Amino acid sequence: MSVDLSKGEEQYLKRVLEVFEEDPSTIVKTSDLAKSLEVSPASVTEMLKKLASRELITHIPYRGSRLTSQGFVLANKVKRRQLLIEILLTDVAGITSRARRLAADFEHHLDQESEYELDKALGFPSETLDGRKISDIERRKTDIRITTNAFDMETGTEGIIYSLKLANSNLGELSTIGIRIGSKLERTETGIKIDGTEYSLDTNTMFCIMVRQGD
Repeated sequence: MSVDLSKGEEQYLKRVLEVFEEDPSTIVKTSDLAKSLEVSPASVTEMLKKLASRELITHIPYRGSRLTSQGFVLANKVKRRQLLIEILLTDVAGITSRARRLAADFEHHLDQESEYELDKALGFPSETLDGRKISDIERRKTDIRITTNAFDMETGTEGIIYSLKLANSNLGELSTIGIRIGSKLERTETGIKIDGTEYSLDTNTMFCIMVRQGD
């Protein structure tokens, strides 16, 4: 399903979805949307009428709105893009301040191919670290491989380093090792081997080394 949506339309659909996820029986009130999106009730009403004309929501005057089946699909796709960007910002880049708001601003500019490449690089996650589910609706999944961190790998298994979680990593230790994206990593009983050289790292650093197995 491909529908061109403005950034504003995406934000409205996503917020209606979030209310639905909290309580599937709820009709989203116009006043609640206005408060959540920090806009006037008149602006909300105007946007809801526009979305209803495109058959993305069902708008019930003086009561509120609900997503249509098409609106539900599109809202889930928008939400998935946001959550993937959040994971990139928080888990990989270590940006925790305003990550959710930044991701909401960026997601509109992520095209389908870029979303797929990001999704693949992150290992097609099923949820965020705080437990928010990532929808599989119309999700492109190919080349799926096992992704994990170096600490959780089974002894004797190996994979390719594809990411470093900078939020908690010991950058001094990692720079001393000369660790690189694309290096081959093997889990040993006492630590890891990177491109054949064995290292003994602390647990926190091991957790920050993300590995894709099955390449």
